[in-house]
Amino acid sequence: MGLWSRIFGAAKGKEAEPDCEAIDLSVFAVDYHSHLVPGVDDGAPDLEASLEMIDALVSLGYRGAVTTPHVMAGMYPNTPETLRPPFELLQHAVAERHPDFKLALGAEYFLDASLLDAVQTGRELLAPGGRLLFELAFSAPPETGLLQEFLFEAQVKGLKPVMAHIERYPYWHNNLDQFEELHEQGVVLQVNAASLAGAYGPEIQKAAEQFIDKGWVRILGTDAHGIRHIDALHASRFRPAVHRLAEVALNSSIL
Repeated sequence: MGLWSRIFGAAKGKEAEPDCEAIDLSVFAVDYHSHLVPGVDDGAPDLEASLEMIDALVSLGYRGAVTTPHVMAGMYPNTPETLRPPFELLQHAVAERHPDFKLALGAEYFLDASLLDAVQTGRELLAPGGRLLFELAFSAPPETGLLQEFLFEAQVKGLKPVMAHIERYPYWHNNLDQFEELHEQGVVLQVNAASLAGAYGPEIQKAAEQFIDKGWVRILGTDAHGIRHIDALHASRFRPAVHRLAEVALNSSIL
């Protein structure tokens, strides 16, 4: 049985592997990191898929979401202007369906020279509450100096950088000092619920748990591209690391 199949089974009560009692996920309140805006990236392909994920979040006790479509030059050239119309369509549909569920439009920016230039020149960036979500490549670390220059420029502009799914950068798994330094610099570090549920394998799960144990992580996100990620969130309720993260999570203060 594959990892995602095991998670789907656990989420439906067919193959639960409880490490502890299930936590009430409403403690997190807001999902910060998702791909709910329909038809703009590799997340929800249409409004129906978006609403399916939001229905599931509501059923788990969430009261809102900062949805963060990809912004990546050459692949997802999204801008605030192109993202607002489909986001507003989603927002209107959600308001009719779940009036108390709050939505905010953010973005998941890929760290490259174009993002650095956008920060330096003051172009509009989608950063609700001043929190700017960014990701790195999974296969190789960023160019020398790029990360630190970006962090410096963003913080000078009054932004709060949030690094997405830090457990999914395997080239730094043997260099934990890198994450400790980022934490001490004031970078908010985020992990994915699916990683803690084991969806990406034991190495990624171990890294996510280790970062939480070190006290460096502040945000749990679904990184939801489809309902499978909400199923993984449901399965993660039994993980001790999720219980520990609930004590320090920032999600409730985002919206």
